[in-house]
Amino acid sequence: MPIKEDQPQTRLYQAATIILGFSFGWAWLMIMVLAALGSAWAAEDRKNLQIIAHIRPRASLTLNRTTITFVGDEDQPVIQTLEGPVQVTAKGRASPSQPLTLTARADSDLQDAAAGIPISLVQWTAQGQGLRNGALNRQSEQLVGRWTQSGVNQGQLEFFLKNNGNLGPGDYAASVTLTLSSP
Repeated sequence: MPIKEDQPQTRLYQAATIILGFSFGWAWLMIMVLAALGSAWAAEDRKNLQIIAHIRPRASLTLNRTTITFVGDEDQPVIQTLEGPVQVTAKGRASPSQPLTLTARADSDLQDAAAGIPISLVQWTAQGQGLRNGALNRQSEQLVGRWTQSGVNQGQLEFFLKNNGNLGPGDYAASVTLTLSSP
């Protein structure tokens, strides 16, 4: 559009439009070029992180008492505990190929100051899924319970002292270790 001399505002408007249009176009082009160059010059470094989780098995054994007492006469064939059955709760992880096991081992025979009673005369009967009857031994661990499923297993052990006819009067003691093992 030709500019008329009597329209100075129109001429100024047209000049500003040409200059600003040209400047904005260059500015936009420069921004795009710098953005492209900036991403081409960007540095990047990557590393892998290996994550290892070691989950240890947990086994928990609970007994309702830690002492049992036999009181009887030397001619009594079987002597029961005063306290009654020992309640057993065994918790842990298990599978058919890696069972949860409960074992018992005596540290010694029943001993007093002068004599001893073979620890194998201390026996138990078991009630509860996975528990087994047995007798104590000081030379090897005896299997008390075995479970192939994880969870909480409960039952009771009724201990008794079997009199072999050779029990002498006295106060005897021994310690027994019950061990619950999870694979």
